[in-house]
Amino acid sequence: MRKTGSRKFIFKFRLLWAVIGSLAVIPSFIHHSQRFISAQSSDPLTVTTNFTGRKLGPSDTVELSTDRPLRNDEGRLVMFIDTTDVTSLFAAESGLRRLTPGIYRLPVGESTLRVYLVGSETQWRLIGEFPLSVERSPDVKIEPGSTSVANAGQPENGSSPDADSLKVGFTPTTSINVKGQNQTRTFPLESAPDPNPFTDLDGQSSLELKVSRRNWAISNKFDFVGVSARRNAIRFGELQNEAPLIDLSSYLVELTAKRFKMNLGHISFGSNRHLINSFSSRGVSATVPVGPGNELSFAAMNGTSIVGYDNFLGATRRNHSVIGAGFAREFVKERPNGFRLEFSVTRGSLLPLTNLNQGAVNDAETSFGFGFRLLGSDKKQRLRWEGGVTRSRFTNPQDPLLDQGQSVVAVKETWRTARYAEVSFDVIQGMNLWKEKKLKVTGTYRHEEIEPLFRSIAAQTQPDKAKNQFEVSASFGEMNLVFGNLRERDNLADIPSILRTLNRRNSVNFALPLNSFFTPAKPKKWLPAVSYTFEHVHQFGAAIPTNGDFDDPSQIPNQHNFVHGFNAQWSVSEKVSFGYRVSHAFADNRQPGRELADLRSGVQGMTMGLKVSRDFDLDIEVSREFQTNLEVARTDETIRIGPKVVWRTPFLKNSVFSANLSATAAGDTGNLNDSRNAEFDIQWAYRFTLGKEKFKKLDTQFFIRYANRYGSTFERLFLNNAFNKTESFNFGLSFNIL
Repeated sequence: MRKTGSRKFIFKFRLLWAVIGSLAVIPSFIHHSQRFISAQSSDPLTVTTNFTGRKLGPSDTVELSTDRPLRNDEGRLVMFIDTTDVTSLFAAESGLRRLTPGIYRLPVGESTLRVYLVGSETQWRLIGEFPLSVERSPDVKIEPGSTSVANAGQPENGSSPDADSLKVGFTPTTSINVKGQNQTRTFPLESAPDPNPFTDLDGQSSLELKVSRRNWAISNKFDFVGVSARRNAIRFGELQNEAPLIDLSSYLVELTAKRFKMNLGHISFGSNRHLINSFSSRGVSATVPVGPGNELSFAAMNGTSIVGYDNFLGATRRNHSVIGAGFAREFVKERPNGFRLEFSVTRGSLLPLTNLNQGAVNDAETSFGFGFRLLGSDKKQRLRWEGGVTRSRFTNPQDPLLDQGQSVVAVKETWRTARYAEVSFDVIQGMNLWKEKKLKVTGTYRHEEIEPLFRSIAAQTQPDKAKNQFEVSASFGEMNLVFGNLRERDNLADIPSILRTLNRRNSVNFALPLNSFFTPAKPKKWLPAVSYTFEHVHQFGAAIPTNGDFDDPSQIPNQHNFVHGFNAQWSVSEKVSFGYRVSHAFADNRQPGRELADLRSGVQGMTMGLKVSRDFDLDIEVSREFQTNLEVARTDETIRIGPKVVWRTPFLKNSVFSANLSATAAGDTGNLNDSRNAEFDIQWAYRFTLGKEKFKKLDTQFFIRYANRYGSTFERLFLNNAFNKTESFNFGLSFNIL
């Protein structure tokens, strides 16, 4: 039997051989979005902005960048400007959230943009807090009907000098895309794509018309999608061969007159967290002012997301619709959201129809409910609070197709309650301590309780949950620190035969730009911007249920999870940047009989960016990941290397060559499994524009791409050897007519 040192030496030698072999084969170069480290559950998420240290105008674009794409199991990002939820105003891309003010403008003055990560179990964690300073430019003209994102629904004072004149704007845009792929060569042959080869023609077109005069405006926008292959039609999953080749993807008709607003098309409605919360679908909505501080709102929408010409209004099927109404009153007219009361009522009904985004609804459902929401703040925005109570009646009609002839207990119509409360207080607000750096300390408490069997069709909630969360966030100049504590439990009805699960979570997030914190006028480029994340989660059962399916204490969960993450970024010069990140996680099982069923994992990664010349960029990423199962004494390791090259050809304007290579080698220290994967692609893209600088008539883009992917796995215990390879050549041509 070989010694442990020899086995590790052989394993690392095989890993090195696998990487060199992959580079020699040149198969497969991953697209830069396939970042190995960012796929790990222990990798913390950090946010940066495009406005740090500078003032913005009311119509300036706000961008939030994350250091990696957000995974589906992490939840979603929620953005607030002070107490206003502005999440729906941000357009989402991979690793980027962008707010481009249109109808709504950024609030003039000093405010705070907060970014939360909301988990799958409605766990809110503050991951970024950024001061937002907006000043009105002298030449900025506010269009009639425009409002600030912090004062939605309130009229702006002032209007342009020519407000009495009729303004008409018509903006048609068309995009035509030609894409194709040659005969893709694969091994094994049955893994070839279908169709193979192919050439497709796709197109998108938008027609936008806006007419405004004095204090009213009407605008509409229609978006169409056309395809040459029916398999690419936007309703192919629903209608199959009956799906139209040219279809209506979305439209919106909007009428505003001072505080009155009416929308028809794809709309979003509702601000009650548990009843109807930014529910988006096709329908009609209206906001009607009643007196100086009151407003009524109405909406009727389709029960699920739809596209196409059918059901144009969206709310023509009563049994598959969401109807909502609301009343809001501002008690402090000169300070929106200073003290605001909202009342909402909603009726929802769903049929088991195909949903464009979520697949099929498994069952018919109906719900009816109402709720109150209160929010407010003091004059200096130092104390902010919000709370709400919702009552909902949910009905799940009996469905013979789902019963399958079995004796099923019918679901009773029952009223259930959900409530929440949130209070934030700035303990220290803008204390100037050192070199004009201000200290701010904020404490936040959140409570939420959702009774068992609570359900509202127009809001995503998790019933039978109660949580209490406390959070302290502090900022000192560019330094940020956040500490959070969460306590959560289920089985609120105290049913003896059901296991009650308790969660305890503590987290710390710290970020400090060492390069500019101490010497902002002259940054030290050799110092990094660093961040650290720690998280401890304890999940355990309260007791052994009575008359349940739990017969042994080992079946009652009791697990501690620890995660540490460190990230450092250096900007040595305009041509050289460097990054390093490391994270470790440990799952400690403590239930009787399972003490050794522990898992340890970690990731280390380095990135380097080089601007070799004005037209040539080189990025390199290297990472190592390990996972150790302490119960069976097995460690699996994965090593990845991935360079990327971008060359902007000086002899041909707007021409770019890019190449990506990714090589991965994996195996275990017991030398039972070996695998290697390599991906390589190279692309040439060219873009040219016909027309004037301020009004482009035609924007054309063309690309040619070659891709080669290779993978092999060898398992020595049962002598299994798997091999696959794909080689393809494709192209694309797009015309954007503006």
